[in-house]
Amino acid sequence: MKNIHKKLIGLSFIVLFLFGGCTKDFETMNINPNEPTDVPTAYLLTSAQKAMCTDLWDEWWNGRLGMLFSQMWSQTSYTDESRYKMRDGVINNYWIYFYASGLEDLERIIKLNTDAETKDKAAASGANDNQIAAARILKVWMFQILTDIWGDIPYSEALKGAENVAPGYDKQQAIYAALLTEVTAARDLIKLDQDGILGDIIYNGNMAKWKKFANSLKMRLGIRMSKVDPTGAKAAIEEALASGPFGSIDDNAVFTYFDGVPNNNPLNENQKIRSDFAVSQVLIEFLKGKNDPRIGFYANLPNDLTEYVGFPYGMQPAAATPISNNVVSMPGNIIYAPTASTFLMLYDEVEFIKAEAYNSLGVAGNAEQAYYDAITTSMDWWNYLASITQTGWYRIDGNNTNILPEPITPTQMDEYMAGASVAWDPANAEKLIAEQKYIALYPQGLQAWFEYNRTSYPNVLILPGAEVVYHIEGVTDTVYTFISTAVDLTTVPLRLYYPPEEQDLNGASYSAAVASQGPDNFRTHLWWQIPWN
Repeated sequence: MKNIHKKLIGLSFIVLFLFGGCTKDFETMNINPNEPTDVPTAYLLTSAQKAMCTDLWDEWWNGRLGMLFSQMWSQTSYTDESRYKMRDGVINNYWIYFYASGLEDLERIIKLNTDAETKDKAAASGANDNQIAAARILKVWMFQILTDIWGDIPYSEALKGAENVAPGYDKQQAIYAALLTEVTAARDLIKLDQDGILGDIIYNGNMAKWKKFANSLKMRLGIRMSKVDPTGAKAAIEEALASGPFGSIDDNAVFTYFDGVPNNNPLNENQKIRSDFAVSQVLIEFLKGKNDPRIGFYANLPNDLTEYVGFPYGMQPAAATPISNNVVSMPGNIIYAPTASTFLMLYDEVEFIKAEAYNSLGVAGNAEQAYYDAITTSMDWWNYLASITQTGWYRIDGNNTNILPEPITPTQMDEYMAGASVAWDPANAEKLIAEQKYIALYPQGLQAWFEYNRTSYPNVLILPGAEVVYHIEGVTDTVYTFISTAVDLTTVPLRLYYPPEEQDLNGASYSAAVASQGPDNFRTHLWWQIPWN
C-alpha cells in the first residue's frame, strides 16, 4: 500500500527546518554531499512521469476508483468502493500526491528552463523550449483528469508553493478554456530542429510524438465538452486535426515499467499479495454479447472453468467473500504483467473522437470509416501488447501466466465488425461509437467512467437498487440487489467529493467552490455533463 504519511513527513521537515534556523552555521552543518541540490531537469521529468502514471494506475486510484466506478472490475471481498463508500484518507492523500509530486516537478522544470540564471544549465537535458513544452503538455493531461474527477479545482492559483498555501478553485468551464489555450501554446513551442529531451520515458525525447500527443489531448478536451459547447468543441478538434494528432499505435502515449521493484507495474506488485479484483460481470457479459475477441486479452479464464465468468458488481461483503477466485475471471496477464504500461492516451481514442466529431459536430470526415478504424486499431494494440508481454511471473490467484491469447486475425476483426450489435448504423451511431469506445478504453477506468457520464453508454451498468442475477457454471442462479452506501444515490457517481482535509486546510476556497458548483457529493453534475442521469 502506498505510504499514507507523506504529508506528515513534509510537515515534520518544515518543523525541523524552522527550529534548525536558530542553529549557528546551519548552512554548513546541513549540507549532504551525497544529495546534490542542483538536480538535472531530466531527473525531474522522469520523476514526474513515474509519479503521475503510478499514482493514476495503481490499485487505489485506478483499481478502487476508475475500474470500479466504470464497473469494468468488481471487488472480490472488501466491496466498499464498488458500493461507493470511499476511504477519506485515500482521497486526502492522493489529492496531495497529484499536486505536490508530479505537477510540482513539472512546474520546476518550466521555471528552471525559463529563468535566465538557470536555463543554460537546464539545457543539458534538452532544448529549453522542448522541455517546457513537454512539461506543459503533461500538466494539461493531468489537470484535465483532476477536473474531470472533481469539477472545480485549484488551477490558476495552484503550484505556487509558499506564495499561496490556500489556492482558490477555478470553475471547470474556465479550466477547460485555459487547458485548450495551454496545450496549443505548448505544442507550438516545440522545436523539431532542436535537441530532444532527456529523462523522457514516454517518448524517449521524440518531440514529433510530443506534438502529436498535444493535438490528441486537444481532441480529448474538445469531445469531452462537446455536449455543452459544440461550437468550441468543433473548433478545437478541427484545429488539432489540421496540426496532426496520433496516426498509428506507434504514437501511443504510454509509460512502460521495468521488471523489478520499485519500477514494475504497480498493479503487478499489488497482485503479488492480494487478489482484490476480478473482471466484472457487467463487462464480461457485455463482451460476450458482442462476441468480442478482446475478452481473452482483458480477462483470464477461471482456474476451474472453461468459460469467462464475471464477478457480480457491488455485492455486500458477506455475499462476495464466499465466491472462490477459481470460478471467476481475474484481470488478464497483459494487465498484470510486471512490464505492463500506464496508458496516457491511445490512437484508437483519437479515431473514436474523429468518428463522433464527423457524426455529430459537423467536422468534415467519414464517421463510419473512423469508427471501424478505431475498432481495428484497438485490436491491433492488444495484439501488439500480447507479443511483448513477458510470461512466467507470479500470480497470487494462481492463474497461469505462461498463457497469452492468440492474436486477433483480420478475419476475426471483420466478423466482429459485421455483427448485428457492432455494424455501423447511422441511426444509432452515437450509441455504437460510445459503446465501442468504452470497450477500447479498458483498463483506463477513469476515462471510461468520464465517458459513461458524458454519453450514458453503455446502458448496461448496474444502478443502485437494481436486481442482478448471478450465474456460475453448475451452480444455482443467485439474485442480489445492488445496495449503494451513498445516501440517495440512484446513478453511477457523477464526480468524487473533495478531500475532507480541504475543509480544514483550505476552508474558504472549498466553501466558495461548493457554493458555486453545488453540493459536495456524488450527485452534483460537472460542467460538461448533460444531466441525463
